[in-house]
Amino acid sequence: MPDQDAQASPHLSEPHGSDRPEPIPLGWAGASLKADYLNFGDAMSPVMVALVGGRPVRRVAYESSELRLAAVGTIAHGFRGGEVHVWGAGCSRWANPSAPLSARRPYERPTDTRMVIHATRGPLSQRLLLGGAGGPNVFGDPVWLLPRFYRPQVKKKWALGVVLHLSDLADRAYEPHPLPEFQRYVVPETLAGAVRLITTVTPIDMLSLKAKVDEILACERIVSMSLHGLVIAEAYGIPCLYFAASGLKPGLGDISLDPETLVNPRVADLYGGLGVKRRLGYVQPRRTTTDWDDVIDAIDRAWTPLDLDGDRLMAAFPFGAAPLRPAPGTEIWSHPLVRTLQLQHDVAQLQNASKRKRTWPWLKPIALA
Repeated sequence: MPDQDAQASPHLSEPHGSDRPEPIPLGWAGASLKADYLNFGDAMSPVMVALVGGRPVRRVAYESSELRLAAVGTIAHGFRGGEVHVWGAGCSRWANPSAPLSARRPYERPTDTRMVIHATRGPLSQRLLLGGAGGPNVFGDPVWLLPRFYRPQVKKKWALGVVLHLSDLADRAYEPHPLPEFQRYVVPETLAGAVRLITTVTPIDMLSLKAKVDEILACERIVSMSLHGLVIAEAYGIPCLYFAASGLKPGLGDISLDPETLVNPRVADLYGGLGVKRRLGYVQPRRTTTDWDDVIDAIDRAWTPLDLDGDRLMAAFPFGAAPLRPAPGTEIWSHPLVRTLQLQHDVAQLQNASKRKRTWPWLKPIALA
């Protein structure tokens, strides 16, 4: 049986002198031929892997017999077969988190899969993937590293940005349309120029991903149900709060970071990976309207900046970090390795390809520094 408990040990490298580097095999929640949109956070996975690894990226199915990487998103529980190298990914407590609660099964590491843990989003994901058996204790969502590659001067347009989760939306349009019963997202006309609703639904192209980052950066403050709305805000130092839908009472309050409570476990995992034991959030029930002035005041009173040891996360990159740099006078989004990333795939073709075992004779383990 393959070893399931490999921890943060090997980097993966190819021989020196390779003229055409092999693409990094990556599993991520990308667009399919049936979907005409990207989910912003998920789509940042190949972007961050290309930026940090300095190499092309090739999408591989979650279930496959070949070696592959898991990076951005709550996705590690979905991988099965072959060898999976985890770098910054999150893991659900459930093997089937999209199922109705009564039908969900607790996640257990598949016996036919070798999981090599280099870094996880946070300590909860590490415990789930290693069965509580220690780990490298290298944490962080890879999107946290984006400011190392892209730090534009964006003019502030809105006093507050409100980033919605996909589950908040009535459709998958490129403009935010909250479910009508979710009254907390109603913005009165008097605040239409100050409060900006932001959807993570994004057109399938690289410039639209850049535009989504810029949209968040154009806000003076952020409240977010989306995990990556928080990641972008925290990474760029934008004052922000988690926009919780349930809690002890509405308004500014202590958001327990115990993943066994009602708080979103992804949020607990993210902040736990940042070494945060306590974080304030803003609780607003979905079916009641929001006092946006109070939200703005709460952020101004409560938010404190955070820091992540990005060097450790970079050093843990399984294929050896070789960060991209833009050409003079250009932005990283126009780099050929980023600009040419394929963001939409035929899922059936990916699944068929996953049945063919692929060998990687050039991959050699080397010790972490």
